[in-house]
Amino acid sequence: MENENEKTADFRFLMEETVARYFADLNIKLLSGRHILVTDYGIFSVLEDYYRDFQNYYRQLYGMELGRKMFDRSTYYYLNFFDAGKGKLSDPSRYRALTELQTVTALMLLDMYFTRFFDPEKKISWTMIREDIQSGDNRIALQRMLFPELRTEYTDPEWQSAERRFKVAITKFNDLGWVTQSSSGQEELCFVINPSIHRIAELYETELQDLAAFSKKVKAGKQI
Repeated sequence: MENENEKTADFRFLMEETVARYFADLNIKLLSGRHILVTDYGIFSVLEDYYRDFQNYYRQLYGMELGRKMFDRSTYYYLNFFDAGKGKLSDPSRYRALTELQTVTALMLLDMYFTRFFDPEKKISWTMIREDIQSGDNRIALQRMLFPELRTEYTDPEWQSAERRFKVAITKFNDLGWVTQSSSGQEELCFVINPSIHRIAELYETELQDLAAFSKKVKAGKQI
């Protein structure tokens, strides 16, 4: 039994040169909730080569599952933080939960990804998002989350406020590896949606079926 435990907790792979070189950055990013894609270069390669070892490492030391998924011919890695809850709506104490506005935004981006599935790069701008808010399939859910009330028209200050709130959400998603942001400061919001956005489909499968009902429930509870 003792030998079996020693084998289970064998972390000697951490001494390998390539692992040691990237481990600190890899560990910080995974524990912060980031989804690791091929664009993370060295970190991604280490996870590819030592996946089973890292699976065991995070299971033994943190009680977390290192996941590996493939979507749209792209592989990504992540630590499973959200098994017992999906954002503040279902569990206010959940670690690193998304806000309700961030949840609706992420579900919107997933829909935009599928709409552009055959595009080589899913590049999105604030102009495109604004059009979606005004006339897209999820306009009711988005308007309900972003504005005080549902109307056919909104003022410039209201749109500016909505864009600021979107920028906060996109910055969060950039940290999570769901998007790659290409704008900064006062520039128009611009980013690329990454294949790892598909993770949101697993976390919020029920909400995806009726986004308008989800946003109405959130608004009614004033949990924005």
